[in-house]
Amino acid sequence: MKITSVEPQKKNMHRFNIFLDGQFAFGADEDLVVERRLVAGKEIAPEDMEKILFDAEVGKLMEKVYGQFNIRMRSEKEVKDYFRRVSFKRKIKDGEEISDMVIEATIDRAKNKGLINDSEFAKAWMEARSKKYGVNRIRQELYQKGIDREIIDRILNNESRIMDGTEVAEKLIEKKMRSWKNLEQVKLKKKAYDYLIRRGFEFSIIKTVVEKLLEKR
Repeated sequence: MKITSVEPQKKNMHRFNIFLDGQFAFGADEDLVVERRLVAGKEIAPEDMEKILFDAEVGKLMEKVYGQFNIRMRSEKEVKDYFRRVSFKRKIKDGEEISDMVIEATIDRAKNKGLINDSEFAKAWMEARSKKYGVNRIRQELYQKGIDREIIDRILNNESRIMDGTEVAEKLIEKKMRSWKNLEQVKLKKKAYDYLIRRGFEFSIIKTVVEKLLEKR
């Protein structure tokens, strides 16, 4: 098989249409074109075609990775789950599913490019969520995102990166007091405890903050 033409795609100038023997064969990203030297006139041996098509599928998925990271950082589990949802949608439409091998290869490429890094993801998530939630809530969310326990413990134990939980809880309670100001003390205490528990604060922090609140009344 001989490459007869390599043409930039109209909707994405970073991807190319590859024509073999005058017929469209597959789409390829810039990485694949450069790595495999996919240029007009090159002969492709049949034994190389399967690997090239595999890499082409990985390149196609990488475009989806870039799109996901334009929204926010993603954990490895989130990216895998996203591809499995895409694969399932293809299946129910009688399309070709995405193989686990292609998904794993895409994850590896994204890691090598620094797009997927669960440690950095955990740091960013913690820093953003610690402004509104306690350590228990953040820990649970990171578990759900598929972050390893070792990474979670290391990030959350690094106190220099975590805003003081007591300070955050106090600010949240101060805002809620606008709607709680007419409550009896017993009901106010229960409301405050329930609210901070849902927000994931540790009991010692909740007790300190609520006692301070009641002293001010």
